[in-house]
Amino acid sequence: MENYSYIIIVILLGVLIKKSKLLAQNFHMSLNRLLIYVFIPILTLLHVPEININSQHLWLIATPWIIYFGAMLFFYVAHKITPIDHKTRGALIMTAGIGSISFVGFPIFELFYGAKGLSYGIILSLGGTFIVCNSIGIITGIYFKNEGFRLKKIIRNLLIFPPFIALLIAILLNVSRYEHPVFVKEILTQLSKPFSMLALFSVGYQIVFRNLHNERKHLYLGLFYKLILAPALLFFIFYFLNDLNNDIVKICILGAGIGSMNTIAIIAAEFDLRPKLALLMPGFGIPISMITILIIQYLLNL
Repeated sequence: MENYSYIIIVILLGVLIKKSKLLAQNFHMSLNRLLIYVFIPILTLLHVPEININSQHLWLIATPWIIYFGAMLFFYVAHKITPIDHKTRGALIMTAGIGSISFVGFPIFELFYGAKGLSYGIILSLGGTFIVCNSIGIITGIYFKNEGFRLKKIIRNLLIFPPFIALLIAILLNVSRYEHPVFVKEILTQLSKPFSMLALFSVGYQIVFRNLHNERKHLYLGLFYKLILAPALLFFIFYFLNDLNNDIVKICILGAGIGSMNTIAIIAAEFDLRPKLALLMPGFGIPISMITILIIQYLLNL
């Protein structure tokens, strides 16, 4: 519980620093680039080569797809019950369908399950969530904005993304049964240490509690799916498979309940898909999920 309190305190520190205007309002953009282009590749190269990969790991890759297609189905049904305009539905599918696994999930997975949990989170993020975001996530934005689809550009963006390149290298090292020399592992470990604090600080710095007017109804609907239905969907899938008692499954369920990814919210806003609503989804969803994740973890350990 002390470590979980640390997570909350660092997030609140980010909120307070932003309120104090001690740093530039867009400071988080530079910090996010540092986290994405430097720290996540370091974490990936540190942990992924040491994972004993087996068929269970496929769930880490499949989970983000299940959540995203679940969001598509949920908001389609919701639209049939009470009509939701085209752009609003696109914003909700994109933001409710993808969680903030790297910035929020990594520190939480490490807190609850140690280095092994963090390594599972890396696969969940880079092998699943990131690919969903950069493929069907962007395709969804294109569809709801009615723009042309360019597969070549999507594939190019995926292949030149440093964390994804690091993941491919780490997988090659893993299958070749490479082991880090002691001094390399120590260097990577030391370099990776600031990640959790900086990522949580960045999350706090980006939290927004404004522009709620006229967005309340759809925001609540999006949060209901992201924070409650998505983890419940994963829980029942694994319940019927009688496979709830391993850490990979628990990571999948926890990951399903994490608040929306900032990146996909920005993409939705850039596609002009209800920008205020899109940005409110992580702004409200991430801090609320810090409470709901604790509840989910408690229930998983009953």
